[in-house]
Amino acid sequence: MLCPVTDILGVHHAALSVSDLDRSINWYHDVLGFVVLFHEDNPDRRAAVLGLPASGAMVVGLVEHHKDERDPFDPTVLGLDHVGFTVGSRDAIDAMAALLADHGIDHSGVIDVPPGAILNFKDPDGIALACFWDRS
Repeated sequence: MLCPVTDILGVHHAALSVSDLDRSINWYHDVLGFVVLFHEDNPDRRAAVLGLPASGAMVVGLVEHHKDERDPFDPTVLGLDHVGFTVGSRDAIDAMAALLADHGIDHSGVIDVPPGAILNFKDPDGIALACFWDRS
């Protein structure tokens, strides 16, 4: 059966729960180039919405929930496995691997896969991220 919703244009944003909003804002800015679009503070949580200026559309929400206990991110638990960012060329994914290494961030190295190449890494909370180059 086809989905009756025909006007979905794409993913608007990905929202990630983080343990320290300020640390995560700095990491996503310094490592990936995101800029803060706006902040939100309320009694239950603090949040920031970040965008990538070059993409014009890629938006990530970072949310710090006010809880005393937090389990670490686990991609094998139902829910988010990872967030993948698109890069425009093989050179760009190789440059991203070098940038991560310069920041002391462990990563998988660039892995060639049939449709292109992928680079896996984690943010400060252990949230699984990837950069993907699609050769098509």
